[in-house]
Amino acid sequence: MESLSPVLSPELHPALKGVRACIFDAGGTLVHPDWPRLSRIAEEVAGRVFHVEEMGRAFAEMLRKLGIDTQREGFVRPDDTKIEHWTFRRVYLALGLDESSCANVIERVAASHSERHLWSTVDPDAVRVLDELKRQGLIVAVISNTEDGRLIDSLDACGISDRFDLLVDSKLVGHRKPDAAIFRLTLERLGLEPNETAYVGDSYASDALAARASGLRGILLDPLDLHPASVCPRIRSLGELINGSQR
Repeated sequence: MESLSPVLSPELHPALKGVRACIFDAGGTLVHPDWPRLSRIAEEVAGRVFHVEEMGRAFAEMLRKLGIDTQREGFVRPDDTKIEHWTFRRVYLALGLDESSCANVIERVAASHSERHLWSTVDPDAVRVLDELKRQGLIVAVISNTEDGRLIDSLDACGISDRFDLLVDSKLVGHRKPDAAIFRLTLERLGLEPNETAYVGDSYASDALAARASGLRGILLDPLDLHPASVCPRIRSLGELINGSQR
């Protein structure tokens, strides 16, 4: 009788070797905006047609520029990032909407968001990565900056809210990334030391560098290769976390 070959576990990314927990950013990392809905709203309200791909790239470019600007200004948060749906407002403006049209579009965006969370598209690799990390014994958690305290609604809409050991919503705990306080709070709740923990996010300044400054292993999700000079390990997709790739 032939013996069965052992099933080999996927090899974890080198930055995850020896850690006890992997913490994730939510928006832009595990979950993404409903770009088709956001595109449809712009067309219905302002008569402008934006393709999903160009909206996604504009979003990533906006975050890159914001990271550079906030680092230069000592991580002081720009005033326009304190208003509702500021990320989408910046994207629409970058794509050429004027201020008046943008205001009308954002009004409809807010109404749509109240009906169903706009960050409702799960990353294609998220489920298998989260399940594999947990299968290999890692604690899995989320730290997310939110404007309205609805992290759980976003994860519910994506069908992944039950996969985490801890969810930390900035609006509910009173601290925001890149503030070290939100990382300290999370580690205290998990009972872990910084060097036992990795943090994965798509913002170089607020995720990867902020985590690194707090002693965690910061990993940058950089699908568009916008940060070639990153001092943190980079991945092009979440799937690289469980196939051992390194760049």
